Amino acid sequence: MMDVMPRGMPISVAAHYVGLKETAFRNTVAKEVKPVYLTPRRPVWLRDQLDRWIDTRAGIASGPAQDDDLMNAITNN
Repeated sequence: MMDVMPRGMPISVAAHYVGLKETAFRNTVAKEVKPVYLTPRRPVWLRDQLDRWIDTRAGIASGPAQDDDLMNAITNN
């Protein structure tokens, strides 16, 4: 059986994913990154949004400009 990292994570998994306890996650990340509600009582946090939150905290650029730089490096432009 294959382990799969879900795209949408419940708070316990999302907190672990970013390296925080649930309380710290609620007090920091959850104030900035809003969950997606799969059902009215089932919030999940999206992996790519959590990655972006970490990148922002680390001062790492992300988005179209970074993608263009990568494509230019690949194509030697």
